[in-house]
Amino acid sequence: MKKSIILSLVFSLVLAFNAEAQSCTQGTKMAKRTWEKFGTWKPNISLIPFKSKVDKVKRAWNYIAGNRSSTVGPRYLEVDGGNETGSITGQTKRTFVTPPSFNNTMKITINKYDGRAETGVVICSHGKDGVTRTIKTYTFPNSRNGKNKVFTLTGVKGKVITVAMLNKSVANKFKYRINAK
Repeated sequence: MKKSIILSLVFSLVLAFNAEAQSCTQGTKMAKRTWEKFGTWKPNISLIPFKSKVDKVKRAWNYIAGNRSSTVGPRYLEVDGGNETGSITGQTKRTFVTPPSFNNTMKITINKYDGRAETGVVICSHGKDGVTRTIKTYTFPNSRNGKNKVFTLTGVKGKVITVAMLNKSVANKFKYRINAK
């Protein structure tokens, strides 16, 4: 009897942990901070002043969170800024946050180039009005084979995008490259 109760409890905790990981809550706080630093969104802003404003937000972001590999918490993902690389070890998370999107579409590319860990991905949009929406979800399989996954997002103009990844393995790594265009 005790054994079945313990197994049920463990199973429930595993389900709760996985359900929490596949939600938009991981980046909500940093998306809100990004909006606070960014200020008023002007959808008709031209590209040059926009990039200037994004550079100011990026400097503030790097001051708040930094992008170093030892940094705990979300990381900044610049659109058209090249690749960010890293490794997620046993049952830990990694979250990236973009500035508000200038375009209506965005492509997020995640390249699993090493490691065996099954890793869940959830991509969300966060509006200035506080509305959060799950856009895409995906799970990289437990496999040594590398995999390149491209997510095409639509309807994201003026939205902050978060990409949250959770390593679902206890002992395996997930080595990745991520970029946004």
